[in-house]
Amino acid sequence: MNFSVTISQSIIALNANKLRSILSVLGIVIGVAAVVIILSLGQGLKNLVTNEVEAFGPNILDVAVKIPGKSQTQSISSMVQGIKITTLKTRDIKDLEDKQRFPYIEAVNGSAIGQERASHDGNEKKVLVYGCSPDYPKIVKTSKLAGGRFFMNSENESLAQVAVLGSDLGKDLFKNTDPIGKNIKIKGQNFRVVGVFKPQSGLVFGGVDMNDFVYIPVETTLKKILGTDYLTQMHVVVSDQSYINRAKADITALLRKNHNITDPDKDDFEIMTMTEILDTINQVGTILNLLLGFLAAISLLVGGVGIMNIMLASVSERTHEIGLRKSLGATNKDILYQFLIESLVITCLGGVTGIIFGTIVSLLISLVIQQQLSSWPFVISWLAIIVAFLVSSTIGLIFGLHPARQAAKKSPIEALRYE
Repeated sequence: MNFSVTISQSIIALNANKLRSILSVLGIVIGVAAVVIILSLGQGLKNLVTNEVEAFGPNILDVAVKIPGKSQTQSISSMVQGIKITTLKTRDIKDLEDKQRFPYIEAVNGSAIGQERASHDGNEKKVLVYGCSPDYPKIVKTSKLAGGRFFMNSENESLAQVAVLGSDLGKDLFKNTDPIGKNIKIKGQNFRVVGVFKPQSGLVFGGVDMNDFVYIPVETTLKKILGTDYLTQMHVVVSDQSYINRAKADITALLRKNHNITDPDKDDFEIMTMTEILDTINQVGTILNLLLGFLAAISLLVGGVGIMNIMLASVSERTHEIGLRKSLGATNKDILYQFLIESLVITCLGGVTGIIFGTIVSLLISLVIQQQLSSWPFVISWLAIIVAFLVSSTIGLIFGLHPARQAAKKSPIEALRYE
């Protein structure tokens, strides 16, 4: 059997039914492109979150509230539904700032978050009010001031109404004027602007870009904006990574004492290192990619069913041709290979086209996202490309095998009689 002859015969046969062949290829193109797009965007999101977390550095501990007896994931789900944990207080921050007890701790940030409208001179914008400690710039090292200063500890203690603006918020409220020293109004109260951040390429929070944040002393935020007395989260920076385990144990002991917890199973907080957070992100990202990839692969399966249907129709239409070829010496194997190669040509052509199309669409989607989120990385998942191509080729073999065997089994005499 001459493979080159068989391939050329298969291409001629496909070319004879262009519309049907194009529709068959299209089904595979859509499936492969969907796999490439979904997995590439999923990998891009995973890389974005990983880069954001890594920007904090390895010496940071994240202290988040959680519902006693539940995992952090379960707690987040419950808190979204309205359950609140109110035990993390500013007292915990002050205790951690005690250098005699915690000489290795360099900075502590406590946060409380809410949404309000900020306005100045007729300009108004919905903003995320981020109440934080004076140590915030030491925690998020990517936060750099374009002008002015960050608020001081004395301003936090005295409930001073001062604010630091995100770069976009400063432009939107003050246009082309310098906001330093001027007032903005939040919840009917005047806040003096003491600083403005440089543009930050970060994640959006609840639909609000980091550059639209207004940063206010955490004590002021709790008492004058939110009307509460509890924090949602804390971050702790240690002087060296070697102190991470010690800090985790010491902070756990302190919080259990402050929160009157004697049973570790009833902890109302969870302390995670950056390494643990990254591991969690990677696990979630892998599961998400597998799930989305599986959903996209369903379209490949549908395309495979379409190929089988069309190849069976082709076998029926070309029965006389099969009989003629067999009468001229073609073996069952020759006929089997011809129809199997036709199926593979369709799926391989669809696979290559789908990869190209999926890559282009992924690039266009990334460019659109980057208009709102400049740090979004354009990622092409080579694993997705390889898997999509191999799966499409395998589908060509599997779904093309039955029609090819049907063609090979035909009796040459009966095939020649077929009209």
